[in-house]
Amino acid sequence: MWNDKETDVDLLGHDKIAQTILEIINDNHLRPLTIGVYGDWGVGKSSILSLLQAKVLLEKQASVSKIHCILFNGWLFQDYEDAKTALMETVVTELARLQPRNEKIQKLAKSLFKRINWLKVAKVSAAAAMTFVTGLPATTLLGQMGGWINKGKELIGCKEGKESATDEESFLKEEEEESVTQQIEAFRKEFKKLIQTSKVDHIIILVDDLDRCLPKSVIEILEAIRLFLFVEGTTFVLSADEKMIEYAVREHFPNLPSDYQEYTKNYLEKLIQIPIRIPLLNKTQTGNYIKLLMLQHHLKHNYVQLKSVYEYYNKQKKRPYDAVDLSYEIISAAIGSDATELKETLLVADQLTPTLASGLKGNPRNIKRFMNTLFLRMRIARIYGLEEIVRMNVLAKLMLLERFQSKRFDALVDEVTTTINGISLTIEALEKKKFEGKEASTEGTKTPDKEDVTFREWLSLEPVITSVDLRPYIFISKEKAIGFDASSLFPENLQKIYEMLNSHSDLGLLSAEKQLADISTKERVMLFDKLESESRSSTDLKNIPDPINGLLRIIKIEKSLEERFVGLLVSFPPSELGPWVVTELSGIKTEGAKEKVKALFKTFEGQEQNRTLKAVAKQALK
Repeated sequence: MWNDKETDVDLLGHDKIAQTILEIINDNHLRPLTIGVYGDWGVGKSSILSLLQAKVLLEKQASVSKIHCILFNGWLFQDYEDAKTALMETVVTELARLQPRNEKIQKLAKSLFKRINWLKVAKVSAAAAMTFVTGLPATTLLGQMGGWINKGKELIGCKEGKESATDEESFLKEEEEESVTQQIEAFRKEFKKLIQTSKVDHIIILVDDLDRCLPKSVIEILEAIRLFLFVEGTTFVLSADEKMIEYAVREHFPNLPSDYQEYTKNYLEKLIQIPIRIPLLNKTQTGNYIKLLMLQHHLKHNYVQLKSVYEYYNKQKKRPYDAVDLSYEIISAAIGSDATELKETLLVADQLTPTLASGLKGNPRNIKRFMNTLFLRMRIARIYGLEEIVRMNVLAKLMLLERFQSKRFDALVDEVTTTINGISLTIEALEKKKFEGKEASTEGTKTPDKEDVTFREWLSLEPVITSVDLRPYIFISKEKAIGFDASSLFPENLQKIYEMLNSHSDLGLLSAEKQLADISTKERVMLFDKLESESRSSTDLKNIPDPINGLLRIIKIEKSLEERFVGLLVSFPPSELGPWVVTELSGIKTEGAKEKVKALFKTFEGQEQNRTLKAVAKQALK
């Protein structure tokens, strides 16, 4: 199976994109610079940042350039603290760590941290920030500035009581810094000085998962970049889905006049000087990607050998855009051996390619998820002793029907689970018509619709499943909540909500949350059961899994399920968990669940395998 996260193992040609970005970054006269890496969810934006980070590190180690690269994931901070100041603190901390014994650098860092604290207290809103950028007045804020500044002086003065009012480092007393705007200017000057004093030519800040943040956090991070950190010697590389950023801007400015329709697009264009858009895979690229995943599994994740095959394949092209199929012959020539098992596996890849290329729109992450499910079910077959019965090509064909024609698949499950021998007479009759050259349609003589055409295409895929006992294939699909009792099949109306809850899309989650309010408690429990079951098979718990994201939306509406949700998190090993566990549990409301959360945090605090989780839990218990 394959890890569903960013990687520096390039199977998509993204290395060239990362190299292009690095060359742009190294062009001195373009700085300060902001680059946007745009693309749909799952196309590999995070992997490009990972590849770029690796290239910067190689240059630094080879003394080609003095660049310091900082990675910031805004999604991890959106609920933990103010995302704007979290980014600022991260950048200043990273620079201060480069020379911990340099008094001048440490003094500058200390001063910058004071300014960040001042801004936290002042609660500089997006409206104030946009006033500074655009020059448009925010009249409601003008009357509040004095109160914010006085409050900031009092609170920071309490924190730093050991310093006298006449201390030369006490920036709150300086006349020129008695406004938010002047604080921003002062921060920018000191930040620029910090970079110049550090032993780096310039810094690169990689901002990842921006499109996974809530609209408020997106705006805060963009504010921090443009207002505070965008100075000489800085380059920002942001990975995001343009549509999600534009959505965040619309949410932040809901009352824009009708003649400001292009404002959301202009807002983004003003922040990003150089946009780089990541294309989706075409049919040939999809097929080659599936084969490379199959090969990776066959080689037992030997990345050195996998990379050599990929490089050998690229040499077979006269031009980089040539549509060359990654054939078994090319692979066997690259690895210097034949493998019957690999040949059979690649035939399955050929079988999957046409449908996945069309149905999944060339999205690498969705392709990888489909492949993970395929290999997960083959593993389940082995565990249950069915490996001699279940054939991968038959399973793959059935999964295509399940994924792209769920109604027909449900009808097939109903039929198969009520027969003695597990054979679908409907499929047998349709395949017989196909062999006789007749139309394999269940719709009589009427003109076939698109769904009918797709079904015919599915029927024509190899292998033929006439006379195949399909019960083992249905059985190993039980992780998708398909059982042998037709009455227990998941209701269609809930299936749509489930898909949104498990979609990895903020828009989908918001839409699902609205629909959750309109269904019964029983239906919410059914959704909870399904997502809870799926979450237990999550392999990456450092980042919040999609099923758990959906569960959080359910318990937000159905508070009675909070204790069950906490119980689920208790079942995960603390060493595998990321800090999101603590931040997401902070919103628990019911008393029983709160007690369980407190006990769980104490468990986190007492363990030593996961120091990050220990520190976050300790802070939450204070």
